[in-house]
Amino acid sequence: SQYMLGGYILYGEDFENKSREEVKSMIDEYQSASDIPMFIGVDEEGGTVNRISVNENLRDEPFKSPQELYEEGGFELIASDTREKCKLLKDLGINLNFAPVCDVSTDPNDFINARAFGQDAAQTSEYVRTVVAQMLADNTGMVLKHFPGYGSNDDTHAGASLDERSLYALENRDLVPFQAGIDAGAY
Repeated sequence: SQYMLGGYILYGEDFENKSREEVKSMIDEYQSASDIPMFIGVDEEGGTVNRISVNENLRDEPFKSPQELYEEGGFELIASDTREKCKLLKDLGINLNFAPVCDVSTDPNDFINARAFGQDAAQTSEYVRTVVAQMLADNTGMVLKHFPGYGSNDDTHAGASLDERSLYALENRDLVPFQAGIDAGAY
């Protein structure tokens, strides 16, 4: 209340061993400290980055990666998975998901590949459009990440990485899914 925060981003430890009621209460407490509704965000990408669904009190199993979902059921399964994520987040009081991952990566050796859709720019763009459309339908805020796209760069969580992609590559490959998300209405 002193600093008039615009929001919180919550991580795995914020949900660890908590029940739905405890999480809802925690978030209600955050919101009640503010005169305006805050963004309450989380990284619930699916696959290797899940903050909520790894807690068995909140979901029976963690959300699958975009690559797994696409392999199992195409864009239809991706849309239904996104709908389920949005429902869970909203039920807990979370209104912003730091997703979808818009990075183009077709090389399994890329740091970001396990978190990415794993297809070329055109298919990744379709993935982003599908997720954004569903999140908009479910009134859930989103973050198109990781701008301008990781490419084949090293993990920037662990240090610096020199990006040597050309402007042409960025404009014609890496930025394409971000533009698709913006065109689909991401906010």
